[in-house]
Amino acid sequence: MFRHVFQITRQVYEADRIIIVSRSETLLEEARAGGAIGHVESGDELNAALTEGCRIAVDRGATALLTLSSDLPFLQADDIRAMLGTVSDVVIATDRFRTGTNALLMRRPFAIPFRYGVDSLAAHLGEATKAGLEATVIERPGLARDIDTPEDLIEL
Repeated sequence: MFRHVFQITRQVYEADRIIIVSRSETLLEEARAGGAIGHVESGDELNAALTEGCRIAVDRGATALLTLSSDLPFLQADDIRAMLGTVSDVVIATDRFRTGTNALLMRRPFAIPFRYGVDSLAAHLGEATKAGLEATVIERPGLARDIDTPEDLIEL
């Protein structure tokens, strides 16, 4: 799934604008071989890893941030383009249950803190409201169908 998401993302972005944060040296080597920036995750928590990656992006001049989950086997380039084309301060791609977040776009780096985990959609919307930002939730099959459980994998 990582390879699929990476390949799709490279259809939208130049590889050197993609940052992969992982503890897997194999995945980091693949990312680097594909022209992306591979960064060894220093912690063991998703929100901290995303913060690490986004700090690297900002240090490289990023003025907006898009995070994508790597467990999106149905992701298409048009899904990413739909997020980018949504005019809002914060764009959240929800999962099929409308409780989770599978992608998050912030038009201003670190406009809201990462709140991935249980009920992350509500948590991200709450952070946007608290920050006085307009947030839009988008639902697209390629972004909504993630793999979180053995049942999801069987369905795939």
